[in-house]
Amino acid sequence: MIWKIKLPKRQTKTILQIFFAVLFVGILVLWNLPDNPVFWGMSPPVSIAEYIHISLFFISLTLAYMITYSAVEADSPSLVIVTTIANAGQNGLGKKKFDEYMNDNILVKPRIRDLLLNKMVVMDEDRYVLTPKGALFARIFIIYRKIMNVSRKGG
Repeated sequence: MIWKIKLPKRQTKTILQIFFAVLFVGILVLWNLPDNPVFWGMSPPVSIAEYIHISLFFISLTLAYMITYSAVEADSPSLVIVTTIANAGQNGLGKKKFDEYMNDNILVKPRIRDLLLNKMVVMDEDRYVLTPKGALFARIFIIYRKIMNVSRKGG
């Protein structure tokens, strides 16, 4: 609904704010419900452990949604390549035309803009520099790759 009115600059942050506001309001509503069964014979949570369980479940679903949304929000390089070739039709796309179209303006610069917009990277004179947020993000993937024993670089 918010996206129909005005597209937020930082969509991921806005979605997280909305989801966590819903979680907070939902927990408050559950906390204030009477102990007798309310929804299809189910009673509201009675212990802190149940509230933690609900919160962890909700946060897990939120993070799964965020991963899916980020994949849909911006075209991945692979998706751009496949779409470009598909749009060429049955005859395919000549290598020269493909090389002309697939350049940094299509594949790299949109990602740099996203990193700058999401404050993962800043410009320091003529250099891109990771922010603490960007460094944390990179560290998560580095650790994940080590855990999964992925040695090959690439996407």
